[in-house]
Amino acid sequence: MFEYASALAGLGLFLSGLHLLSASMKPLAGKRMRILLSKLTGGYISGAFAGTILGALTQSTSGSTFVCMGLVNSGALKLKQALNILAWSSVGGSLLVFLVSIDIRLLGMIFVGLVGIAHLFNADRMDKVKYLVAILFALGMLLLGLGMIKEGAHLLRESQWIRDFIEFASETTTICFIIGLLFTLITQSASTATIIGITLVISGIIPFQAAVILVFGSNVGSGVSLLLITSHLNGVQKQISTYQFLTKLLGVLLLMPIFLALPGLFEPHLQNAVSIATKGEIAFQISIIYLLLQIAGAIIVSIFQLKITSLLDKFFPESEIDGLSKPKFIYPEAIEDPDIAITLIKKEQDRLITTLSYYLDPIRENEGDAMPVKDRNDANLQLANEIKQFIDDLSHHELGQEMSSILELQGRNESIISLLNSLHSFTSTVSETENYREGLSGSIIESLHLILTLMEETAENDENIDLLMDLTSDKSQLMDNIRNTLLSDTTTDISNRKSLFVSTRVFERVLWQLRQMLSSKLQII
Repeated sequence: MFEYASALAGLGLFLSGLHLLSASMKPLAGKRMRILLSKLTGGYISGAFAGTILGALTQSTSGSTFVCMGLVNSGALKLKQALNILAWSSVGGSLLVFLVSIDIRLLGMIFVGLVGIAHLFNADRMDKVKYLVAILFALGMLLLGLGMIKEGAHLLRESQWIRDFIEFASETTTICFIIGLLFTLITQSASTATIIGITLVISGIIPFQAAVILVFGSNVGSGVSLLLITSHLNGVQKQISTYQFLTKLLGVLLLMPIFLALPGLFEPHLQNAVSIATKGEIAFQISIIYLLLQIAGAIIVSIFQLKITSLLDKFFPESEIDGLSKPKFIYPEAIEDPDIAITLIKKEQDRLITTLSYYLDPIRENEGDAMPVKDRNDANLQLANEIKQFIDDLSHHELGQEMSSILELQGRNESIISLLNSLHSFTSTVSETENYREGLSGSIIESLHLILTLMEETAENDENIDLLMDLTSDKSQLMDNIRNTLLSDTTTDISNRKSLFVSTRVFERVLWQLRQMLSSKLQII
């Protein structure tokens, strides 16, 4: 009973250590890391180096992918640069697998001992040391747990039905491949599945060839897992996740046929024919195969990057309405990083502001092919509500000085929603007026179009703010005079006068809303 409990505890330590390692690595892949990555992507070699660093820090395919998505969405990286980083991130992620090729329990005990010493001398309270202490503790738990699993592996050999199943699976390439794939889908980590495979083979439960097939399956499973996680995304974000999947898949498609045809090339190198490979040599050889898989996939997708990106763009296009209604910058996983989340919210809101003048396209001259204003407004409101939900979810996380920025963005989002509804109301009301492109209504339309165009430009720079403040200043006296004239005009149809009357009211409200948004921006500046 004790041995079973020990094996179960080992599994618990291993998975807990893996979780803590991922959490401990996040601060290292934060704002400073993103800045460093954006500076290290001038060329292909520097991009590959940056990707290797990112993978080593995150130790997660999905983690590296979401960091690259954030960098592209925030404008810090171009898509091509992000793909170069992404292709090589799995190479850095293979670091964890290599730890198994040494005496893992000894290393685990050393790590835990170092953590204890750090606590003894209060070194863990130092900002520059506390992250290292957390990482060492996570690695210590992971390696000690793996050692306990290894010690309990003989329990598997003693179980007849487990021996029969493993023997059957290891003799069938397809089943062994599927087991590796499914195990990765469960653990969300190809390196975890590979490490378990190494543990099984050095414990004598499965042969070396079966462990390699399991590694191939786990590599594909990592890509499939990422596709499942990102199934809700589209456009560029979907292209990035699919590109990472292809990196995993193509590496397997290149090396697996070679292994099946020439398995001797992959077996541990022995000095003479009668020698027997040690457990360390077997573990190191499987780690090398895992690394070669990542390198092979990265090289293939890099060679055919232009063709692959062209196909991805073809398979994952966006319609105009879909492009308007769905977020282009924000994505759920970005909530875990408040700094980048705030940047993405601003970009998403600026994106809405840069489309304000398009509301007037259906009622302006030569704009007969424009998108119906109702469709545009529904799409924009859907996006604005997505932003609102994202901000609400972000505000529920543990935040510090970012809270004031989030509150400002929340208020700005409500202002944008009100402005979108007012523009929809204005366009709908004006379109009910006879000959609305002429006379008073035509002048109001063109005046508002000019103001909205200038407003869109403020999303990129602040050059026109002073001019816009003048154009959106209080027009109540002017509007009252116009409305009094309309009321006294008996030559115009009453329905047209009513539409013009309401249009001036809505026009005045739009100007007030624009001025409020400009005032808020000036306060921030």
